Amino acid sequence: MKTLLHLVQADLAMFLRGRLALFWTFAFPLLMLVMQMALFGHDVKLGPVSLAMVDQDHSAISQDYQRHLQAGLRQQRSVAFNVLAPEQVAEADFVLTIPAGFAANVDAGRSTQMDLRNGAGKSDNGGAAYDAAYGMLRGYSDAYNLSGLQGAPRVALPPPAAAPAASLDYRLFLVTGLAGLVILSTSLMGFAGPLVAAREGGMFRMYQLFPMPTGVVVAAWCLSRLLIVLLASLAMFFAAWAIYGVRISAGPGAIALAVGMLALGSAAFLALGLLIAALTNSVAAATMLCNLLYFPLLFSGNLMIPLGGLPKALREAADCLPLNAMMASIRRALTVGMDWRSDAYSVLVLGAMLALCLLLAVRRFTWMPRSQ
Repeated sequence: MKTLLHLVQADLAMFLRGRLALFWTFAFPLLMLVMQMALFGHDVKLGPVSLAMVDQDHSAISQDYQRHLQAGLRQQRSVAFNVLAPEQVAEADFVLTIPAGFAANVDAGRSTQMDLRNGAGKSDNGGAAYDAAYGMLRGYSDAYNLSGLQGAPRVALPPPAAAPAASLDYRLFLVTGLAGLVILSTSLMGFAGPLVAAREGGMFRMYQLFPMPTGVVVAAWCLSRLLIVLLASLAMFFAAWAIYGVRISAGPGAIALAVGMLALGSAAFLALGLLIAALTNSVAAATMLCNLLYFPLLFSGNLMIPLGGLPKALREAADCLPLNAMMASIRRALTVGMDWRSDAYSVLVLGAMLALCLLLAVRRFTWMPRSQ
């Protein structure tokens, strides 16, 4: 154990001397935090919201209301609404019911209490998506009431459902996504490439002189990078709290589960970086392979830009990726809490990735430069 700790300390010291590695691990995610907050803040779309309208009045006035409502929703840019046909109520996220007597109430100058609720089988009774959808509908209803009527409002929506204590807004979405970005940049750019450079430069030869198993050296490398990921993520959350007021109201147990999932994901991707280092013969080859993985994962990993705008088939396929599964579980842990029936997949896929990459890396691992 003492030897392992000394190796971890030495590897950390070596990492901290590299300005490029420090930039990609600490400075670049903080820069992305500032840029994304400045561009979008918490008003960015978190995904499309499907809305079904059920017309129980079947009048010309109710149909006119629906046409104007859809036109208003198309013009706004805060929420992506997908208006479904009435027969698709079972698939809708939210259902707006126009009750019978709407036209009679409009003619008499009376208000009509609309019914806005979650669709069948939807459990989200609050949070950013519901609040945004309700805000858009309420704002349009207010405009509709003011268009030519001086008396009581023609449309009255019920008060919004109370949001849960820890709802996922874009700020928390972004900070957790940047923690995933740190994992990618550290395990690929900051781990695989430097390992290949050290091996091909002959630096690994001295490790053969030490009376220690190979596994201890490799474990020290991975452990040092894991500590770096956790420290960089902690710095990210601290900056978000200090600058933008991001709060996590989840309990200690939920936070511990989120950290555990982050650690498991970090270990899995560090094992992937170790495998890349074991398979490639040069720094150029390792860099090319890391780039081929880094940028597709960056844009498909649901890190900084929500993937709700993708077609349903692509969105469901992306959710199966290890990085996306990890991010979904971390966000659930910090908001509504992890559910092992749905988060078991994240644990299994990351565990399988960790075991498989380590197994293949051990078989291909060598201390000597491949060029010799």
